[in-house]
Order: sequence, then structure tokens, then C-alpha cells
Amino acid sequence: MTTGRGEPSSRRRTNWISLVLFALAGVLFVIVAVLYVRDQLEDDPTPPPPPHEPGRAQLVNVVEALRDEGLKVEYARQGVRIPGLGAAGQGLTVEGTPLYVFLFDSPETRESEVGALGDDDLILLSTQGTPVSAGPLRAVQGSNVFAVLVGGSDDLFARVDAAIARLP
Repeated sequence: MTTGRGEPSSRRRTNWISLVLFALAGVLFVIVAVLYVRDQLEDDPTPPPPPHEPGRAQLVNVVEALRDEGLKVEYARQGVRIPGLGAAGQGLTVEGTPLYVFLFDSPETRESEVGALGDDDLILLSTQGTPVSAGPLRAVQGSNVFAVLVGGSDDLFARVDAAIARLP
């Protein structure tokens, strides 16, 4: 036979330990939830552009270089081509002015293909083959990038030229 004296204090002690562990788990859960929510709110919604190797710039790198010049840049949905170039031009709008960016595999490829163009060969054609230029065409190049600005001010051209020239 057992006496009733040992059991109640043992149960009380077990209940208190369970209660303390439950409270500790609740506090830890709240701390983890607060840290998770704060981390989610602090995350930048746009990831940084991927790093690129010198001579292997991508369109996102060109956009970042233009934005670093303080220019407002938007992606355009129109692509173009220039007869004689193997690369197709991807459209951007810089301060409301069309800019077409041609990306080559390397600076050497850009130099050989663009160097073969004559002054009269710089004609922008839509993917269907119709001319798209509605203003004077000004070309800039650097790294593996060849870009054609359609119209725009001299200041805009100088800033676009500086951005493209900075690409590694």
C-alpha cells in the first residue's frame, strides 16, 4: 500500500514543470514569429542584378549602368535588327527616348560585326522588316554592347555613352 503523501507533491511538481516548459515554448514561438516577420519586411523586393564577367554584359547590366547615370529606364517590348549584325536589338526607353541594345558574345565579335557596317548601313528594322527609326540614329559601343539611340538630346546621348563606356 502507498500513502497519499508522496503522490500529490510529485504531481504538483510535474504539473509545474509542464507549465513552465509550455510557457517557454510559447515565448520561443513568439520570438521566432517576430524575427521571421521582421526579416520578410526588410527584404528588398528586387534582387540585385547578377554579376557579369568583363565583356559579357547582359541587358540588366546595361539598365543598371543607365540608372547609375541618373536616367529613367524602362523595358520596351519592341525588338529590332540591323542588316549585317548577327545580334538582335532589345528595346529600352531612356527618358522617353528609344534605345536599342545589341549584345554580342564578346567585345571582339562586336568590333568585327559593327566595324563591317558602313555609315549608310545603320538602318533599324522591325522583326517584320519594316523601318522603325523616327529620328536621327546615334550609336554608342563598349564592352560587348552596341546601342542605338533614336533621337534625344546631346546631353542624353552623352549620358548613355558614359554608361555604356563604363561596362567592363
